[in-house]
Amino acid sequence: MQDDALGRDFAALFADTELQLTLTSDFKSAAWRKLCPNCAGVLSALLLQPAGVMRDDGVGETSRSLVRECLTVARAEGAVLEEELVESILQTYRNAPPDAVNSLHADRIAGRPMEIDARNGVIVRLGRKHGIPTPRNQMAVALLSVMLRGGAS
Repeated sequence: MQDDALGRDFAALFADTELQLTLTSDFKSAAWRKLCPNCAGVLSALLLQPAGVMRDDGVGETSRSLVRECLTVARAEGAVLEEELVESILQTYRNAPPDAVNSLHADRIAGRPMEIDARNGVIVRLGRKHGIPTPRNQMAVALLSVMLRGGAS
């Protein structure tokens, strides 16, 4: 939540609840910092495997590539993100319980609409806007989109 008058007013609405909001002077960077691990979560949804799949070397390297693309686009959009974020995200996935399921994976299993556009599609679109190739995110979006439709149209 942006640390400005509007953000503080919004946070005040939740003052007497269990919900905790964090105000930041750099909302753009905070939002992209959240998108970086979310974009890697597409791998579990594609493979229908929980977080333990990230312990595989090949899947881990693919996760790094997805996050690097996101990081590059985020910086082009003006976000300030540290390079160490790539390894930190992979380690967080690898330290998670091996049977942990992210929301994208859970939605796919349950047949619910998925946030693929908000997680990976936005990286592809904004990458295109800045002339930044995002082949891994593009592939993830294309594969998951076809899987959701039940085949090519």
